[in-house]
Amino acid sequence: MSTLQHDSLFETCNDTWDIVPSLTGVGTWNVIETNTGAVHESFVTLDEARKAREEYVMDTWEGLLQ
Repeated sequence: MSTLQHDSLFETCNDTWDIVPSLTGVGTWNVIETNTGAVHESFVTLDEARKAREEYVMDTWEGLLQ
């Protein structure tokens, strides 16, 4: 697979995950899957949410490369 294809897949994975303010009162920030709007985890700090989002992006990307 070319570097351009890898970059394209990574951008797709990056766009799949987002961090939004929590509206449920559980935590302060939610990591969501943008395709469905499903909340995957809630966090108290934005830093925790960012780290988790990075893991979701990498896991999704690695899954697509296999």
